Amino acid sequence: MTWPEPRFLPTHRIGLLTPSANPAVEPELRDLLPPRVALHATRLPVMPGTTLEQRNAAYPAAMAGQLRDFGDLALDAVIIGITGPSYALPPAEDAALQNRLGAEAGRPVILAARAIAQALVVLGRPKLLLFSPYPGWLTERAERYWRATGVELVASFKVSDTFRAYEMSPQEVADGLARLVPPADCTVLLSGTGMPTLDAMAWMRGRIGVPMISSNLACAFAACRALGGAPGAAMMECCPELAGQS
Repeated sequence: MTWPEPRFLPTHRIGLLTPSANPAVEPELRDLLPPRVALHATRLPVMPGTTLEQRNAAYPAAMAGQLRDFGDLALDAVIIGITGPSYALPPAEDAALQNRLGAEAGRPVILAARAIAQALVVLGRPKLLLFSPYPGWLTERAERYWRATGVELVASFKVSDTFRAYEMSPQEVADGLARLVPPADCTVLLSGTGMPTLDAMAWMRGRIGVPMISSNLACAFAACRALGGAPGAAMMECCPELAGQS
């Protein structure tokens, strides 16, 4: 018997490793990736009684073990949807960590900060404006990381002095973006995979005047490049300058 072409059989499979309480990375990646790419998620360990800084310090050692949670699932790549641990490292050490995790996993591994760095190179704009939902110490680490990559950090917009990413609404993100006045040769980076960014970026795209990327959008862009496929509709809507380069 001859059957029609399957509509629900994935063309590719992407793994996702993310902090336990992150509410945004899975739904946003689902809209940013092509429809026929399946997303399979697992979580980093829960660490009761620890601070955000302590968890970020412990996560790199836990990543390789958590990647094994996918077992024999045939994944084309794995996204590690967290930026905080990367910001504690020089960019070269972060790239080495990504390469080491990929070698151990036997497939490409995409760290969020390295995906952002790739997206910034593709956009080719020399200046960066950081939109930060982090506490002050983590914003400072992010600033140091991006300066070390060679981009000119023109400003940081700090939502607050506490970690706000998981509790923010799209409206609050858009209100913050509306306060920015980026220079014409700038990219706005909404850092933090747990912050809801897609609605706000779509609402502000025609108003802010420069490309905007988020951690999740950059991760999806890196995955699409690894797979050699076109991105999902949300990437085209939020950052057509990058979507056209995948």
